Amino acid sequence: MFHKALWMRNQKLGSPAVWAMYISLFLFLPYSFFGKAQSMLSEKRNPYPDSPENYYLNFHFIGADIVLFLFLIVGLAALLIGSERTTHATDLTFSLPFKRKDIFLSKWMFGLIHIISALLLNLLLCMLIVKFTILSEVVDTSFVLEFMIIVLPVSIAIFSFSLFIGTIAGSLVSQLLLSGIFLFFPIGFLMLIVTFLEYHGVSLYNVNNLESTQAFKDIITSITLPMSIIDFRYFVDASPENQMNSLNRIPFVMLFIPFIYTITSVLIGTYLFSRTKNENNGRLLVFDKGRGFFTFGVILCFALTFGMLGGGIFGGHNSPSLIGYYLSATIGGVLAFFMLKKLIHIRLQFGK
Repeated sequence: MFHKALWMRNQKLGSPAVWAMYISLFLFLPYSFFGKAQSMLSEKRNPYPDSPENYYLNFHFIGADIVLFLFLIVGLAALLIGSERTTHATDLTFSLPFKRKDIFLSKWMFGLIHIISALLLNLLLCMLIVKFTILSEVVDTSFVLEFMIIVLPVSIAIFSFSLFIGTIAGSLVSQLLLSGIFLFFPIGFLMLIVTFLEYHGVSLYNVNNLESTQAFKDIITSITLPMSIIDFRYFVDASPENQMNSLNRIPFVMLFIPFIYTITSVLIGTYLFSRTKNENNGRLLVFDKGRGFFTFGVILCFALTFGMLGGGIFGGHNSPSLIGYYLSATIGGVLAFFMLKKLIHIRLQFGK
């Protein structure tokens, strides 16, 4: 799996995203934590003149702070596979004396090592900053550990899934677009289905069983990989009049979902990468098989989306228009059909 030539090749392809990952995590984690510590220290040394004993100690952290890092993970996967397809560099890569399986796994290992090292390094710095600054007076370092337990497997799953998308996408652009769409697909498609049912008089929100409803939301959040990180929140207000400590994260039992994503993506990705077709490089999809299913899915999603938007425009707040829904859905489906008919044959490539 590890070959020096493949590692150097991957380093050349992915170095922009790798450097950006390390820098973004440093800015939004340890550098941000240190800035909050300095601000809190300044607040303590220069309290309010009217009530010097009631200086304000406040700390908050949300997973959405590292959303740029999540985009860069997808970008790294796209650089490792999609950029080669767009520039026709796969001809050179596949001419190397290595099995295609080893080439794919070397790309996965390259990204895996950098993702893990970047996260561990910066989260360790965050723990040290919390431990040895004024933050230790109000912040429990265990929240950093809890965030680490969530962000590591989810980030690996996002990268693995994006790399798998690269085995079916024909270019850098299509890999980026498809990765972004399918990463948020579960929660987005659920919203479309819920809207469709509500327009037909069926509500999935069970007021009488809030516990089951919350459990269902936790599952959907876990299946939508980026939401598991984005929804993480930690807030502390240690001022005398407002003693508050709040931590919001998904149940740890849901972390088996990223492992399923990772294992499935690597296995299927390895299989498809070994059978990829270079003649379709630059197109929306690499494989001719599956285009019909993909087209049907895109048309369905466009129809549901246009129906959701159009039904609300043509109807009132309490009286949605079913006619407007179906009229808009038809327009969206037709537009998607003609758009795909053009896009699916367009070849976006450089170098040839």
